[in-house]
Amino acid sequence: MMKPILSYCIPVQNRLAEVEATLWQNLDANRQFGQAVEFVIADFGGDPALDRHIRMNFAPELASGYLRIVTVKRLHPWHFGRAKNVFRDHIAAELYSSLDADNFVSAAETQQILDLHAEHAGRLLIHHFSGNWGDGTCGRITLPADLYRSVGYDERSLPRQYDEMDLILSALRTEPGLAYVSYFPGGALRKSKATASFLRNEGVGIDCRVVADLRTAKPLNPKQKRYIEDGGLLEAMQRFNRSSSFARNARNSDGRERYFAQAMTGAHAAVRALDPVAALQCFFEALARPLSRLDDGLVPVFACVKDDTFVLEEWYRHYRRIGCGPFFIVDDDSATPVSETLPYPDVHALTPRVGHYRTCKAAWLMAAMKAVLPQGRWALTIDADEFVDVPSRLGRSMADAAAAAEGAGSPWAPGLLVDMLPAPSDQPGEPARGSFLDEFDRHLFDGSGDESAYRRNNSIRWAFGRHWRASYCIDARYRLAGTIDVLRKVPLVRYSHDIRLHHGFHDVAFCDAAKTGRERWHSPLLLPIRHYKLVKLFDARERERMAAHASLCFIHDFKTTANLRELVAGDRAGDWDKLHLLHTVPYDPDRFSDPEFFRDALGVAAAVPGLVRRTMHALLGGAQKSLR
Repeated sequence: MMKPILSYCIPVQNRLAEVEATLWQNLDANRQFGQAVEFVIADFGGDPALDRHIRMNFAPELASGYLRIVTVKRLHPWHFGRAKNVFRDHIAAELYSSLDADNFVSAAETQQILDLHAEHAGRLLIHHFSGNWGDGTCGRITLPADLYRSVGYDERSLPRQYDEMDLILSALRTEPGLAYVSYFPGGALRKSKATASFLRNEGVGIDCRVVADLRTAKPLNPKQKRYIEDGGLLEAMQRFNRSSSFARNARNSDGRERYFAQAMTGAHAAVRALDPVAALQCFFEALARPLSRLDDGLVPVFACVKDDTFVLEEWYRHYRRIGCGPFFIVDDDSATPVSETLPYPDVHALTPRVGHYRTCKAAWLMAAMKAVLPQGRWALTIDADEFVDVPSRLGRSMADAAAAAEGAGSPWAPGLLVDMLPAPSDQPGEPARGSFLDEFDRHLFDGSGDESAYRRNNSIRWAFGRHWRASYCIDARYRLAGTIDVLRKVPLVRYSHDIRLHHGFHDVAFCDAAKTGRERWHSPLLLPIRHYKLVKLFDARERERMAAHASLCFIHDFKTTANLRELVAGDRAGDWDKLHLLHTVPYDPDRFSDPEFFRDALGVAAAVPGLVRRTMHALLGGAQKSLR
């Protein structure tokens, strides 16, 4: 049997009426091409009515192979990229051509495709777009089947918008010599202002060949011309998918960071536009079991985890001890699934289906929070190597800390990362040798040295302002490797549907309130956070894993990636020696109850005049007494 040249691929889910209106006409119009052309229908969910209609009305076409129908798993919710990728394993033709159920295709169009295929030796991409957005033609595209399989539609995009444009852009970036064919000069790559701007900024010129539009019938279900500009979900999806595509196809790192930021904004907007059930279904795969009910006496925990297996059991026990639960953990493709590491009834592992850590960490958590939290419910947002403690002046549990913040009229409580260190006399060992909680039980408390570069750093000025010494005296990573990672955090928040989480939890915003501001970290509400990242850095296997993460642009932002690369470079023997030169103290959460805890650090007393220090302390006394 002759191998077909062209496969028209039709994804169908709940679209029987459209198939009934278009399929016979399409088959009849293209019979003359014999075995050179086939039509393939993917029936999502195995619709009995569709199957019966096809088999009753098109038996000869099925018998000859001119028409084929394959049953695939139902998509819930519907996702254009995932739907169109299912044909990868079901076609053998040289060309893949997308054809929605409401589209018609004429014999003249098919002949044009076959002629162009022969002329360009199969290396071409045809976009069958009329030039009118929303008329149902932008989704039609023809390209080599091998390129369709290797590039394909982006399955980590939001369910709709920009899917075909991303495939075109990605295919042309993958194979620059590919002929781009359109029905009007420049095609959709020029008509889309954002795409045209991206190509100009990247210095990419597209040689577009223009051919006649030989369509004889328009699609059945056109939309309004500016249907996407609704200021809601469709516009958010467009922004996220388009920016993600630009970030993936950009060659310039500065431009890539800009597109990542735009994608994050789009993802956040999509979460806000979706209802709670739809947010959960859109951003995550189907749940293994129903979500737990919330306990009024506990503070629920939301976290994103990737391969933090060695720390998770202790992490879970710690938060259970201080009155937290249930746990909603986004498992970002951990080698050992979180559901296996923490097989407890109050732990829910959520598998993301949209985006990547770099673009969607905060959006994932916002979607999970929206699905389970009522307005005004307090929750923790933390990473797996962070252990938040409650100083005794605030109470004994996380609920006590939330009550203190509520009483102070604040919708969040500030946190401070404290990098945990081993005693200087110890030698580096594998975390598996014993509990890292016992081995790493100290922290830097040293305000001496040349701090000028540190306090002038823009990130430090943004985070702490004139209170930078609170960060400097405990910033072990700066002393060991010279890297600056902001130590301020927002671990405890009062949920609202308009919440906007920061990617690194360094800030939080609400639509009806100003951002946090650096003065709020000089507060009696401060929650110390034991940070065990250095456990990983002194472990060879963990450093190797972190180095692999640092090489992927979709994992961290540019600054964090650079810091990670610096931290994991080489062995850490020299850094271990540096520990002997640093002044460390045993960790005590109550040390941080006083907003001016840093005044007792080595070298700070001489740097801060006593009168000024006492005045600042007196000014804060009233705020501290209000929490007693």
